[in-house]
Amino acid sequence: MNKLTLFMLAALLLAACGPSDEAADKDPAATAPQTSAAKKSQDDKQTTTQKKELKPQQTPVNPQVEVEATVPGQKYQIVESQADCNEPVVMEFFAYQCPHCNNLEPAAEAWRAKNASVRFQGVPTDLGNPQMGSLLLVHHTAKILGVLEKTQHALFNRVHKEKKLFASPDEAVAFLVEQGADAEQARKTLDNKEAITRSIEADFELLKKYKITSVPQVLVNHRYMTNISAAGGHKEVFEVVDQTLKLESSCQVK
Repeated sequence: MNKLTLFMLAALLLAACGPSDEAADKDPAATAPQTSAAKKSQDDKQTTTQKKELKPQQTPVNPQVEVEATVPGQKYQIVESQADCNEPVVMEFFAYQCPHCNNLEPAAEAWRAKNASVRFQGVPTDLGNPQMGSLLLVHHTAKILGVLEKTQHALFNRVHKEKKLFASPDEAVAFLVEQGADAEQARKTLDNKEAITRSIEADFELLKKYKITSVPQVLVNHRYMTNISAAGGHKEVFEVVDQTLKLESSCQVK
């Protein structure tokens, strides 16, 4: 059964954040990249359709880039990547059910509002939990429709405040309409499996490429990675983002 099929099945599920979210809130916000053996073990687990506890841990990925160990006192890691870009870019790897990601979102929103000239790319994951697939479906539908900024905030609220996912495609469409989407276009886009698959797979490739083993993680200009623990707090994450945007990278301003 492919990933999209799992996501479509998950769209019919209705669930609340479980006790594991509360327990996860007590854990560190992020961990260092795992060993190759640990990654392979967890990657095998991701291919199953078994339900997993809601924990802020990303399933492992293939080692396509090297991440240098953090220097003591340094609030970021250096990622050795071949990627380049022609404008500054900040990527946030996150999961809607992750309590740490939810707590980071207000700081992320505030930073985005003040830095419109910097491309900000949110890369969500289901953390290997197919029950969370409906959130990815709605996220990528909103992205294609151009209403993601408002939708992302609303999705976090739906999980952490309303304690629910989506009971049906109709419910997902109604939700997207509330975020400013046209009802007919929302339904057509949600039913466009090819477009949704492309969007989901593009994000999955980024998760693999940058060896994301926990969320949230924030990557600046494909080179500097930070998180809540390394930065020292939620607001501090984006102070590190501001700092690393000024450092050398392969991203050149137009």
